[in-house]
Amino acid sequence: MPTTEETEENNVTIEIEKEKLLLTEGKDDFHFFCHACNFYREVQDVQVMNYMGIDKLCNFLLNLANQDGFDKVNTVVITRDIETVAEDAIRSIQHSMMRAEIPIPQKPFEYTQNSSMKTAFMIVPSPKQKGLTLEDLCLLTVKNDPLMECVDAYLECAKAKGEQHPHIHKNRLYCYLAGKNDHAGLPISHAFMEKVWPPSRSQKISALFFG
Repeated sequence: MPTTEETEENNVTIEIEKEKLLLTEGKDDFHFFCHACNFYREVQDVQVMNYMGIDKLCNFLLNLANQDGFDKVNTVVITRDIETVAEDAIRSIQHSMMRAEIPIPQKPFEYTQNSSMKTAFMIVPSPKQKGLTLEDLCLLTVKNDPLMECVDAYLECAKAKGEQHPHIHKNRLYCYLAGKNDHAGLPISHAFMEKVWPPSRSQKISALFFG
């Protein structure tokens, strides 16, 4: 599957190789969706791109729309984290799409279509799973693993020693991976490829992401 990890320059040349584009917010999402598309899609017809953060989405879209081959694109899907308020995330994406003169869906997980292109955006997690992150969704697939008791006990101990965990979802996930043979330090996407998140149960992740 063609993939594109972008640099931060606004005028970087982007090679468009597929008619379907999936734009992700950061490296973890980029690698995760690359592997997810390879696993779940029988036809490798999606090009995954990394727009390097929500504050860069507008410029990325403006640049993308000026690239050779964009007139052949028939589908654009954008993903982003909710962060705090879902409505703010939705308005932010819609504003960026408006600036780039790309068709604007009214709701997440819903396609809109004009004569040449259909577009959609996904907010992560879906509205059905408020408060859950990509890391939380991965850990749902291994929630019955006895190691999870050790993970939570360790983090409680660390908290009692004065450690702060503002991103507890990341602490739990990487603590879990650290306890697995040969998986310490793996990025989420590589753990997916190594089947740390069991493929059969990882369908839950796909269902939760795609609404």
